[in-house]
Amino acid sequence: MSMILKSEWRTEPFRHGTEAEFARVRALFQRAGYTDEAISRRAGVPSIHHLGSAEERGDLLRESIDAMTLLLHIFCDGEYIPWRTVREFLAAWEIEALQTLGLLHDVPGSPDLSAATVALYPIQGVYVAGDRHVHLEATQARPPADVVYSALTPEAARFLRFFPRDPRGDMLDLCSGTGIAALLGASSFAGHAWAVDITERSTRFVAFNAALNGLRNLIILRGDLYEPVAGQQFDLIVAHPPYVPAAENEYVYRDAGVDGEEVTRRILASLHAHLRPGGQLCCNCLLAERQGEPLENRVRGMLGQNAGEFDVVIAQWATQDLAPDYPRLAREEHDLEAQTQRVLTLARLGVERLVFVVLIIQRRATERAVVTTRRLASPHTGAADLQWVLRWLVANADGDPGRLQRLLDSRPRTSPRTELRSRSVLRDGEWLTDECKLVTASPFAVQASCPPWYPMLLARCDGTITAREHLQHIRDLKIVPEDASPEAFAAMVRQLVDSGFLEIVEFPLPDATAMRG
Repeated sequence: MSMILKSEWRTEPFRHGTEAEFARVRALFQRAGYTDEAISRRAGVPSIHHLGSAEERGDLLRESIDAMTLLLHIFCDGEYIPWRTVREFLAAWEIEALQTLGLLHDVPGSPDLSAATVALYPIQGVYVAGDRHVHLEATQARPPADVVYSALTPEAARFLRFFPRDPRGDMLDLCSGTGIAALLGASSFAGHAWAVDITERSTRFVAFNAALNGLRNLIILRGDLYEPVAGQQFDLIVAHPPYVPAAENEYVYRDAGVDGEEVTRRILASLHAHLRPGGQLCCNCLLAERQGEPLENRVRGMLGQNAGEFDVVIAQWATQDLAPDYPRLAREEHDLEAQTQRVLTLARLGVERLVFVVLIIQRRATERAVVTTRRLASPHTGAADLQWVLRWLVANADGDPGRLQRLLDSRPRTSPRTELRSRSVLRDGEWLTDECKLVTASPFAVQASCPPWYPMLLARCDGTITAREHLQHIRDLKIVPEDASPEAFAAMVRQLVDSGFLEIVEFPLPDATAMRG
């Protein structure tokens, strides 16, 4: 078997069939056990997004060929497969079903070999057809400008990991690509979903994918961002826009102006017109950290004159410092001149670093103070954590007269992910604690120095004792003065909950709840 090197990119690599024809292909995939869980388990990877190419995996999936691995080699790896091998593992009606929809064909000049016209893979219960995700640059003809971005990449996995999945009425998927977000929404948690992309190629793929999954509550529209849905509002808007800084836009899915923010700025600028009160935007993007202007302020500025109606949660998962990272960036670019110009342009704009983030922006439903926070995501951080911190901050916003009493009456308990790290030094024959830190990776990555008596306090926080009783206990032990204020202690509890070291019954930490369960 050898990798396909496409000599051309087909405008219409498949054909739209009848409901019965699509149902036959679904039946084939179900019979073969073609699921992301089965593929990940067989390949020994955490998820299908870590699958990589056949070369990267080696021969792991060739040790036991069956219908599932055959489909993987055909549709994920893009390999030429002898027809005799295909007929060994697939029934005649299954082969006919794939050919009827134009998904499987003879290799030109080699009629004994079969090849797929698209990449086609399972993700979280839906089937997704799209352009190839590996060896794009190895093709004899460069991919077209409107090549559809794969949903198998780590970036796509991150996007899917963070957007909310609780029941929503109307969902809009902007810059939809294969339509993976809209497919998941329409199949499970959204009453109706809209998928919008500026390229015709993308909308054809999404229409095919909707039919392949038997979805009738998914509307596919072609146009520039909100243009095709003018006058409509949604309960959830998700977007994975282009965000690579580029002087010239070579690929639609990737390039987004000199600072990479061109499309993101436009999404935020018109959000007020399209997000219902109480609704949320989830956007996976790259933003520029600029001199003298915190990222949080820049995001609020992008929301325009209605910024005061929105809560903003920024989950940061990686940064790219321009000066220290320049040699590595140049190597990865394989074009020293282009990368040099890119870095110089960003420097002229005052950009110090590029920050990869997930934004959760919520439009308030009632008159109240809005909140803003920026957190460092860890490998444990997920969609539930972003929703938790948003609920917690809104419920405990500054100016709430009842917050003090609620915190003092709460019964905090220490999260099972909280770690204590201390350093002691030997002085006058006695070991003395020189440094004490609390560390957690959930809901976000946090390290915080603390007084030496904090560990004793956290050890007592088991959910049975009120914060008010904890305050009296440390007063009795003379750890704090007898007149230590309840306000200061409540502020400390709030900070510990805010950091994920403590939790209270009304706002359980998602990860901690799962660990206790």
